[in-house]
Amino acid sequence: MFKINKIAAGIALAGSVSALMPMVSYAAESLALEEVTVTARKRTESLQDLALSVTSITSQLSNAAVQDLQDLESFAPNVNIDTGMASAGAATISIRGMSQQDPDKSLESPVGVVLDGVALGSTAGQMLDTFDLVQVEILRGPQGTLFGKNTTGGVLIATRSAPTGEFGGKVKAGVTDFGGRELRALANMPLSDRGGLKLTATQVKDDGYMHNTTLNRKVGGKDFEAFGLAVAYDITENFDVLFSYDKINDLSQRGAFSNMNDDASLACLASNAPFLFPDLAPVPVGSGCMSTDTGSDENNVSTNGMNLGSIDDEFATLAMNWNLGDWQVTSITGYQDRREDSIYEWDSSQVDVISVHGQKDYSQFSEELRINGSLTENINLTAGIYYFEADYAQDQQSHDMWYILSALGAAPYGAYPAGDITGELESTGSNEVKAIFASMDWALSEKMSLNLAGRYTEEEKTFQGWGSSSWVSKTSGTVIPFANRKNLQEDWSEFSPRVALQYAVSDEMMVFGSYSTGFKSGGFFARTSDVEGLDSFDPEYVETIEIGMKSEWMDGRVRVNATAFITAYDDKQEDILIPTGPGEVNSHIKNAGTAEIKGLEIEVQGQIAEGLSAYMMVGLLDTSYTDYTADINGDGIQTDNTYLEFRNAPDATFGLGFDYVRDVGVGELAANYSYRWSDEYETEVFADPRGHADAMGIHNVSLSLAIDDKYTLSLYGRNLTDERHARLVKIGGISQGGTWSTPRNVGASLTVDF
Repeated sequence: MFKINKIAAGIALAGSVSALMPMVSYAAESLALEEVTVTARKRTESLQDLALSVTSITSQLSNAAVQDLQDLESFAPNVNIDTGMASAGAATISIRGMSQQDPDKSLESPVGVVLDGVALGSTAGQMLDTFDLVQVEILRGPQGTLFGKNTTGGVLIATRSAPTGEFGGKVKAGVTDFGGRELRALANMPLSDRGGLKLTATQVKDDGYMHNTTLNRKVGGKDFEAFGLAVAYDITENFDVLFSYDKINDLSQRGAFSNMNDDASLACLASNAPFLFPDLAPVPVGSGCMSTDTGSDENNVSTNGMNLGSIDDEFATLAMNWNLGDWQVTSITGYQDRREDSIYEWDSSQVDVISVHGQKDYSQFSEELRINGSLTENINLTAGIYYFEADYAQDQQSHDMWYILSALGAAPYGAYPAGDITGELESTGSNEVKAIFASMDWALSEKMSLNLAGRYTEEEKTFQGWGSSSWVSKTSGTVIPFANRKNLQEDWSEFSPRVALQYAVSDEMMVFGSYSTGFKSGGFFARTSDVEGLDSFDPEYVETIEIGMKSEWMDGRVRVNATAFITAYDDKQEDILIPTGPGEVNSHIKNAGTAEIKGLEIEVQGQIAEGLSAYMMVGLLDTSYTDYTADINGDGIQTDNTYLEFRNAPDATFGLGFDYVRDVGVGELAANYSYRWSDEYETEVFADPRGHADAMGIHNVSLSLAIDDKYTLSLYGRNLTDERHARLVKIGGISQGGTWSTPRNVGASLTVDF
């Protein structure tokens, strides 16, 4: 059962709905909320007619304080969005307690991100900025029938503006704290009277919000550039195409790691006993330990190097639509090619213990062909076929700690001086998916309708890697070569059904109940030196039952939507770092057995007066393992681990905000405020207190003045009360580090429309 205090909090917050209605009742009776349309079922429909839990975000995307997907967590219940560690532009998205931590290319998130109809297969690059977005739909709960695998938690559907076919555009320049500056541009132009061209360019830079006390400079800064084009054209009255191409060059630093090394870590030992390691560069005694490193905290890091990197990313889409009488045929093709290069200071301190240089190549291709139309007057059908393939190659070279291990007599390659030995890993893999799907809506009567949907998926994954690491000496060449090449392959098939029944109680209220399923892919974890012991992990499966209500009150000026749900989780995947030998730890994916998730979600919108609107959201979540028997520390002993908590899964979330617009003579003044409160949650699998996020409330505010519908000056403040939390990564007994969330920041921008 839900915790009693959480239920009480939810009832109290839901009671705010009744408080909102009298405020609205005194407003002008002619005011009403605009209809919200979504594409959650791959066709345009009214949000209030859907038996789905969906939040649609549109006008808020132009709010100056809303800059990327992370800022959207303020508007949707039971949604937690954070930046991912160890990958620029990566997102750790949790919906209803389901999330993925590790950004490795061989792993996938249970929350899908779809950009212009194309699913992004890797978490890297999912932290989209909002400059050219016109709508983001947050679908909660399994979406396996229409969106396929890896959507057990839900889907974020992001849609960018289409070419207008007219001359026009906008330029935005801005500055913010930490030396931040941005320059963005968008231009539209016609291509005859049948189409248009859109060009975009973005440059974002800052110095970073962490200070490195060893290097005496700001670190973790951004250096991001992107260029794009889109062409829309009506070939005939019944056939149109939309092509887009984007090129990204990202030289941003990969965050900055604060020292969280415990006193038993190798990094701490190396700084406390320098006489054991005479070849190491001298550092202050104790500087490798969190407890005695005075140069590292929530605002400072003390590493003797920076986390550097580069990303080259190309992304292309092609959407084609044929209108054939009452039917529409749609084809959506997507392609991505991404190259990442990085250097990470994983020792999180001044001491030279472990730095890792990595290279990742990733490409994906997808094709969806679907039809939509009416079979009869009462039956609508959406059906299609889907194909997806992805390939990756990963290499990494680890440095420094091999000297320490050799000095301790724990290295298989003998004694070598500091900086001489490098450990190397190499792996490649592929993923191929074929699917067929259908969703049928049957109007049983004027008030009742039934949705029947299903998707059949076949998936194959391959892995190629070496049975052991290779060690290379700068002076002696290869000391221990790669050996025992492994070629692994596994395939799965799955049917994902959905059933939903909805009933229109009145013109203003609809109630529904649904049963839906989904699965997250199995596979092989690629970033491991223990390929000899590598085996595939199984897919994870979810089944969810929802009951919900969609309603409008006060002549359409108040909208109240609510959903209660229960989810059964089978073979839940968990990524865990396990020591496998001296100086070596490997990530292992464990199928955790079974778990249960229960929750409640309430969303309220109200048009209080002309130019003044408000929203509120409440999310309650109860997550628990019901069976989790596994070896999670590498000692070969199966243990009961049901005491562990879900990561990134706060028991409660609450959001409140308003938007106010009025004419002030010289132009139009807009004020926007949002508040999001999140209960405490864990970021590390064993609930290590160093990665514990306390309950916190985030306040964001912006003011904008639009003059002559051409110039818009905006001021904004984000995280005004300076709430902070850290995400922790533990590399076994070698080192532990964390990244701190962004502190309070303010900024200003000028946008010129033409």
